[in-house]
Amino acid sequence: MMRAPLHGFAFWFDVEFNGHAISSTNYQSTTSFVDNHQMNGSQRKRRTNPNEALVLSTAPEDPPTHWQQTLIYFYDPIELEQDQLIEGSVTLSQSKENARFMNIHLEYTSGGRSYVKESVMR
Repeated sequence: MMRAPLHGFAFWFDVEFNGHAISSTNYQSTTSFVDNHQMNGSQRKRRTNPNEALVLSTAPEDPPTHWQQTLIYFYDPIELEQDQLIEGSVTLSQSKENARFMNIHLEYTSGGRSYVKESVMR
């Protein structure tokens, strides 16, 4: 069975922006996107139908945005066995220092040990 160190966790988010509601029963929805511009080799899309949801994703596989992924590194990596379960919770709260910052409180257990890690997403 393989063992490997876990050095931390990566976090990202998706946000869905909904368009205007249409009350007409004759309205037919068609989703279409047009090329907006190319950035860093990845194609950006702009929605042409304002009634369709627009999703902003900061996932690593999606085009870059001015928001980024957040990495939480551990001071000391933990050794994991292959298929070892990690359970826990993440709590986000707005920073009192700066309204644009998020406090991250991470609690998790693995291999019979409990861990707590706190960080600030700036």
